[in-house]
Amino acid sequence: MLQEILRARPLLWLLVKQEFRSRYAGSNFGALWNIIHPIVLIGIYVLIFSHLMGSRMGDQGGRLAYVIHMCSGIVPWFLFSEIISRCSTVLLENSALLKKMALPEEVLYLSVFITSFTVHGISMGALIVLLMLAGAPLHWFVLFAYPVMFALGITALGLGMILSVMTLLVRDVGQVVQIALQLLFWSRPIVYVPSIIGSQKIGDLLSLNPIRGFFTLIQWLFGSPEASFQPDAYWMIVLLPFAMMLMGLGFLRKNRTEILDAL
Repeated sequence: MLQEILRARPLLWLLVKQEFRSRYAGSNFGALWNIIHPIVLIGIYVLIFSHLMGSRMGDQGGRLAYVIHMCSGIVPWFLFSEIISRCSTVLLENSALLKKMALPEEVLYLSVFITSFTVHGISMGALIVLLMLAGAPLHWFVLFAYPVMFALGITALGLGMILSVMTLLVRDVGQVVQIALQLLFWSRPIVYVPSIIGSQKIGDLLSLNPIRGFFTLIQWLFGSPEASFQPDAYWMIVLLPFAMMLMGLGFLRKNRTEILDAL
């Protein structure tokens, strides 16, 4: 598989360039939208939720406590949800290309991952700079948010491979994916704080979310007072990306014949 991908490197970079071109086609600001979009979205969330949730955090972390908590969680969520959404339809969107050329399907998924991680990596950098300018007490180890985001992206990539095959065979899966992403988003304390959950049973149920550790760790790296560092709870961050990639690649290879027939 690696040999096939290496042979297809020119096509991979061509697909990545095409992803960027289609994303900013006809725009005057080009890649600057990578910074403009997160700033506007973060501003909207802060204006809407800061007064509602800020009181829940009390004096912990100062005036930027809620902003840090919410923004440091929402940027990696954008990465995760975009990779899932884009990968789940990548076979359908590139069906003409797959029918004309003998290329490894993995190249299509890699192009989505590279583009998404680049875009949201820039957003994370913009967030760090904005928080520093606002006076947030960030430490140098906030940069470890990048490898955690990378691991989260790999997890999404493996899951996206499975969902893409299912979407190709059963078209309704694509709609289910969008609903599931909404439910998954609200199952994590990103735009709200954990202390707002009054029921212990609901809190225990939400803690079963397998990707919760990625977001909690990133929020802790940014200094959110609502996130605590618990090393024994983060083993999933190491194991889940490898497990999902193996499952995704295995599922893709196992159903290659069905994929060709569906195309």
